[in-house]
Amino acid sequence: MIFGPARHPCEFIFVPAHSGAAEDEGWLMGFVIDTASETTDLTILDARNFEAPPLASVRIPHIVPPGFHGNWVADAG
Repeated sequence: MIFGPARHPCEFIFVPAHSGAAEDEGWLMGFVIDTASETTDLTILDARNFEAPPLASVRIPHIVPPGFHGNWVADAG
């Protein structure tokens, strides 16, 4: 999925459709930051169809800072 100019996806998480769901049976949910409008969209995608438009999107009227999950931070000690 291409989100457009000035739009930057953060790390998405997989939400299974139900217990025992196949590894692609569910949704991908994550933030997409729009640096031009200084907003963030909580975006939900169909995990089986990345080419489709988002299933849902909720506009947040400010930039949600990216989290540290999934980032490597070396031990400074």
